[in-house]
Amino acid sequence: MSDTPAHHTLPWQEIDTVLLDMDGTLLDLDFDARFWKEHFPRRYVELSGLAEPEAMARLNARFEGLRGQLAWYCLDDWHRALAPDCRNELDLIALKRELAHHIRYRHGVPDFLDRLGGAGKQRVLVTNAHPASVDLKFERVDLSTRLDGIFNAHQIGAAKESPRFWDRLAEQLHFDPDRTLLVDDNLVALAAAEDFGIRHLRAITLPNSQGEPMDTSPFEALDDFLAATAALASRNDA
Repeated sequence: MSDTPAHHTLPWQEIDTVLLDMDGTLLDLDFDARFWKEHFPRRYVELSGLAEPEAMARLNARFEGLRGQLAWYCLDDWHRALAPDCRNELDLIALKRELAHHIRYRHGVPDFLDRLGGAGKQRVLVTNAHPASVDLKFERVDLSTRLDGIFNAHQIGAAKESPRFWDRLAEQLHFDPDRTLLVDDNLVALAAAEDFGIRHLRAITLPNSQGEPMDTSPFEALDDFLAATAALASRNDA
């Protein structure tokens, strides 16, 4: 097996469209991990007045029961499910704003996106994040100015883990799956994209800068965006 890092093996001359996940791929997953694992449970206990064991049991049941489904990512569904428990208003975006200073790019992402654009690659965001969460993050980073398109699972009507997402994306975005790269930290979404026919697939080993590395098998990793950018530039300059 070659010791060459996976990012050097990307055949940029065979890639026209780059589909990019947001949380854990372009943006550090640290924000979302802090919110869903620490901040939101604590604030839900405060707002609901429930005993902590009961509150956590309700949240954990919902986390596990909806994982991989569009409802898991839908702030509206979370509000409908949990607001009746709360004595005070449950505003998830307001709660997210309390942690908004943790929203940041992963290392090398701005340069990577600019190089892709300079090379004429189509840069398209494909995200499961709720539109209100996307808007909040766009307030903190200039990501929207570095993209050529944005497709949200909530507007498409299916999560990226579902084959329906990719079928519907193909109806709305003109791209050749054989000449498309998807970069995502969600291995189930990558598998669904592979089943659809997207040829070039890369995963993220460390989506959360404060977390532990993730085993990306069977997918190759693309973690060093600066190195990938340099490889792209060298091919275009050749």
